[in-house]
Amino acid sequence: MQLTTKGKNFEVSGRLREYGERKVTRLERYFNHIISADIEFVDEAGGKKQNARKVEVTLNAAGNLLRAEEMGSSFYAGVDSVVEKLERQLRKFKTRMIDSRRTNGDEGSADETFAPGDSDSAIVRVKKFTVKPMSPEEAVLQMELSGHDFFIFRNSNNDSINVVYRRRSSGYGLLVPDEGD
Repeated sequence: MQLTTKGKNFEVSGRLREYGERKVTRLERYFNHIISADIEFVDEAGGKKQNARKVEVTLNAAGNLLRAEEMGSSFYAGVDSVVEKLERQLRKFKTRMIDSRRTNGDEGSADETFAPGDSDSAIVRVKKFTVKPMSPEEAVLQMELSGHDFFIFRNSNNDSINVVYRRRSSGYGLLVPDEGD
């Protein structure tokens, strides 16, 4: 597993880096196809406020992105909490992979680029990714594993680009483009 550790608004100490990497490496017990892990420590208040330390971990597990984050007063406690969340996500992911006997070898990867923006309506982030064919149910699983409120995918039933999203009331929605004349 390739590990990347970085800090935002502060310099990550060797001790904290080692602690985070050791804990995240243990996730390979639950799923041994983890390609990479990105650990980001963010000091939201520049060390001035309690509960302003955020830990974000993104895993590339066999081409699927799993993400967890935790905000608290300590980076060490945040790492522990994020690793627990990822353990649950990996167990759930592995169980669903086994249950569905998924054999699709075309896994995507994300490539993020950032564009400068000086107004509120400007696009400040562009994210490129591979759109994989899958069922809407699998797209919901991927959305849950990534921690986002929506997920774009190619529907394997009709080969069109679709979006699943989490509804505010409850449940999920599916956006299907109207390709009529």
